Amino acid sequence: MLETISIPRLPLRVDAHTRLIDEANDRVDRFTKNRRPPIDNFVISDFALVGSAIHWIVKERLMCGDAFCEWGSGFGVVAMISSIEGCDACGIEIEPDLIDQARRMADDFKIQVEFAEGSFLPDDRSQLHEILREVDNVDLDSASGYEALGKSIDQFDLVFAFPWPGEQAFFAKVFDEFASNGALLLTYNGINQLQLQRHICSATVN
Repeated sequence: MLETISIPRLPLRVDAHTRLIDEANDRVDRFTKNRRPPIDNFVISDFALVGSAIHWIVKERLMCGDAFCEWGSGFGVVAMISSIEGCDACGIEIEPDLIDQARRMADDFKIQVEFAEGSFLPDDRSQLHEILREVDNVDLDSASGYEALGKSIDQFDLVFAFPWPGEQAFFAKVFDEFASNGALLLTYNGINQLQLQRHICSATVN
């Protein structure tokens, strides 16, 4: 099961993230204007708000460890922010062009973060067959990106995702199915809307 954690009022931006976020917004703007054909379903979250949440999560020591994964990482900005905050960060992205952009920016800023091409879903999706039909904006056919990372979902302490409207429950169900006990799921659900949930194994619930 997932237990919701209340997020307090957060600062608009963390100073340590400012230069990265400003540059990322400029690069994303140029990319989306110039890339033809455009990439379907490529929309960015509010990097500053998400960064403030990650800063708070780390500061309050809410994570069980330091392993972070960004599902659908795009330009990889949130993964890079988590690395700045001291996490062992990675991202999984289906689009090769976005992976290239993310790696280039991480190199330019000398940020340690790993990006893998593929799906954030595990290769064995048999446990998900009941809910796979509930989404329209998630690639359900591509191979998983976890093998390239040498990790599995249950090895991450914090996962970030930006679900499409109406698909938040799908992401939560995937996380609930595969995450380890105590792991956190942070989602950006729209303008000024963040949700933080902790996975609690049923065996630990009295």
